[in-house]
Amino acid sequence: MNPPSARPPRAPGSRSANRRASSHWLSLLYGLLGAPLAWIVQICVCEALAAQTCYPLQTPLARPVVPSLAPLIGGVSAVCLAVAFGGFAAAWRSLRDVRREDALGAARLAGARIAHPIQGPVRFLSLVGVIASSIFVLGVLATATAALIVSPCKPW
Repeated sequence: MNPPSARPPRAPGSRSANRRASSHWLSLLYGLLGAPLAWIVQICVCEALAAQTCYPLQTPLARPVVPSLAPLIGGVSAVCLAVAFGGFAAAWRSLRDVRREDALGAARLAGARIAHPIQGPVRFLSLVGVIASSIFVLGVLATATAALIVSPCKPW
């Protein structure tokens, strides 16, 4: 049996290479959309919970109908924060991989004096994912903090 390093490299069209490529694109998509969708879900779920437990029939209540509203909102916020951090990590990993591939390609082409190929769309989407995810992670944190500090049943 050959050790993994002694195996011949797989062809670009092989099943393993296709699996890696689809995994890379899924990671890139999660990096782009994970944190924004987590923030949207957090806003929608927490606001719906607060609205239904504090204003059931268009009349404000002094206390929520569900006594465990704060832990419930905290749990939703914690799950959304974990998803948002995961999206940021996926975007960061995609950007790091693109930069590593660019550096390897530049080193290979340095001796040939050929222009360095740029992975434009992948680099751009990775960078947008890092920027957007970091902003939405802060948004999830701010929303969670506000939801846990301000009582949902009291007027602003």
